[in-house]
Amino acid sequence: MLSTLALLALPALASSHREAPAISLDPSADITDFYAFISPEDPSKAVFVLNVNPLSAPGGGPNFHRFDDNVLYSINIDNEGDGEEDVVLNFQFETTYTNDAFGFETFIYNIGDVADPANVYQKQSYTVTRIDDGVSSTILTGGSTAPINVGTQSGSAGYNPEGSTPGAITTANIESAGDYRVFAGPRQDGFYVDLERTFDLLNLGAATPNQNTLLGYNVHSIAIEVPITELTKDGLAATSANENHVIATWATTSRRAVTVRRSTGVDTASRGGWVQVARLGNPLVNEVVLPVTQKDVFNAAHPRDDIQFLSYVQTSLLGTYMNVVLGTACPTEADLGLGLGGREDLIVAFLTGYDALGTAPAGYALGGAIPGESGKVFGAFEALRLNLEGSGYGQWPDGRNVEDDVVDTALSAVCGLLVDGTFIPDGVDSTGLHYLDSFPFLGDPWAGDDHPQGGHDL
Repeated sequence: MLSTLALLALPALASSHREAPAISLDPSADITDFYAFISPEDPSKAVFVLNVNPLSAPGGGPNFHRFDDNVLYSINIDNEGDGEEDVVLNFQFETTYTNDAFGFETFIYNIGDVADPANVYQKQSYTVTRIDDGVSSTILTGGSTAPINVGTQSGSAGYNPEGSTPGAITTANIESAGDYRVFAGPRQDGFYVDLERTFDLLNLGAATPNQNTLLGYNVHSIAIEVPITELTKDGLAATSANENHVIATWATTSRRAVTVRRSTGVDTASRGGWVQVARLGNPLVNEVVLPVTQKDVFNAAHPRDDIQFLSYVQTSLLGTYMNVVLGTACPTEADLGLGLGGREDLIVAFLTGYDALGTAPAGYALGGAIPGESGKVFGAFEALRLNLEGSGYGQWPDGRNVEDDVVDTALSAVCGLLVDGTFIPDGVDSTGLHYLDSFPFLGDPWAGDDHPQGGHDL
């Protein structure tokens, strides 16, 4: 089957860029990608990266994309398997306007080199709070958000977007808090996809080679490095013998329930509780697994309620679409003997974890008791699963590294080829992108007047 598939123009997919009607209108809360992986610098730690602000043009001034002070950015970790978050890492931002270097207010972002914080008129700081089973503790107060790479006139030499080592601006804005490291600020978008041809009715023929239309765009990233022993359910090193080596994780953004519009032009958004507006675990799920009518529902849903979406995994819309439009032979059934029906291979890969990929403890059974956790049941829910022991698959869907080609992997999964090591190419790779060898791993942001242009010639 692979030889047939390789000759076809297979659809490229956007990871989670503008994937649902409501969140497409709210870019600062729109989670484009979520990564979780063992740190290549220190295998005793795990790294999580949450990206927002899709399709950010580097030169999008005078009001560049930024984090929103009225959004709660969260990384959720379930270390038991019941679909409930046991650890939550919350990030909140505060924007201020200071004229300490030049003594007057201005309409532009900076006056002088952005490497010097005194030259930046609009600044952001943030706090990081950890919640363990409802108990809150502050990790970091007053972290500084890295500035925009405005352009060469504004000192873009402080960033290194075409290298594998971070520029001085990135390094200066990596915050340490005990055993944690944190970074918040602009990064180049590390995801690669041909958006233009994909959503032009699959205009992906061999005569028009696919290209990465995201090349040259930036995102805003929150990255945090956490000791693995602070993620496991027992606080010990992750081992399969202890069955504490797999976590399920997902990112969310939330807004207050009530926003008051005022005639002064300054809104009040601090009333009511937090309401979830976006969610991302595995890439591509809300993008191509769910129909349009369910996308906003999924973004607001908690993993504990994911049974409502099960039928869309059991019968893959993408697989059906590929078979009808492109003539592929993706299976509609994959009986693993679990009694779940439909595409059981997709259910275990993305909703429960799969021991063949190292993303499920061998002693766990769907619907069965969780060892050592009284009254808790191992459930099926959508989340990115990571083998903290480092002995799993080593790439998505065992966690997700910043450079993973998730489109090829997803196409392979849809066609039932995931666990045999076969990958179906979509014709787009990471050419032109740059990733860092060190924290925060996504490449430095492109400059406003010096960046590649992805996509197709006009």
